[in-house]
Amino acid sequence: MKYKLLFVVLLSALIWVVVLAPAHIMVRLLPAHTPLVLQGITGRIWAGAVLQAGLVDDDGLLAQGRLDWRVRPLSLLRLSPCVDFSIDYDAAQASGASASVGVVAGLACVSSDGTVSMRDVIFDLPADIFLRSPDLRLGGEISGQLTTLEWRSGLLLDLKGEGLWTDARILSDQLTMSLQTLPFNFRRESDASLVLHLDNSDLLTQHQDIPLHISLQSTVSFGGDFFTRAQLKTQPQTPDDVAELLNVLAEPTGPGEFTLELRSQNI
Repeated sequence: MKYKLLFVVLLSALIWVVVLAPAHIMVRLLPAHTPLVLQGITGRIWAGAVLQAGLVDDDGLLAQGRLDWRVRPLSLLRLSPCVDFSIDYDAAQASGASASVGVVAGLACVSSDGTVSMRDVIFDLPADIFLRSPDLRLGGEISGQLTTLEWRSGLLLDLKGEGLWTDARILSDQLTMSLQTLPFNFRRESDASLVLHLDNSDLLTQHQDIPLHISLQSTVSFGGDFFTRAQLKTQPQTPDDVAELLNVLAEPTGPGEFTLELRSQNI
């Protein structure tokens, strides 16, 4: 009888948590000093929404949009709760610029040992959110799929993904450099860094209007440090102003060939 009563109490508590508990309890689950700002929380823990979910740093608001989620019921029985989530990003709200929207959606799970994992996360975002600089801006759309991500106790355990930068452009007040379409992939480099590789050699044979052959590898730490090395080769269709700029910014290594290295101050 005593065990039956305990079972009923536990079952009732579980039902209240996953069905009736208000979604705003999620705020209490966030770690201290989190960069997330959640406003306008509606629904239940089971299925809810945040009308304004923002990501901030010392320089201000990085990104803002609407977050929706729904718990997968069977995952609770495995003691590894999983949620389907989607984030509708609104660049106009975040930066005050012209309207530019994007989306991130996928599956996120938390295991009993505290590992946070994501699977098959798709993203389609404006390129300008990936570079915050008064001198340079990125144009176009960056889309792709984060195949897998695993994170535990502040350490990156696994990361793989790939994508396309379409209508790729590097913009400044003096120059607009159009790079057409650039495929890329990324993976885990260490517990606290990832490596990005970008190469458009396959597309050069299919599209005659691509102005440069680009082979780039960049290592980025979660602390913000980075080291990027790019091999660049001009094509017959490369605009003269782009070739002149490469002679100024990059190191010539042969006829029409250049090496460009960029690094953060701490590397």
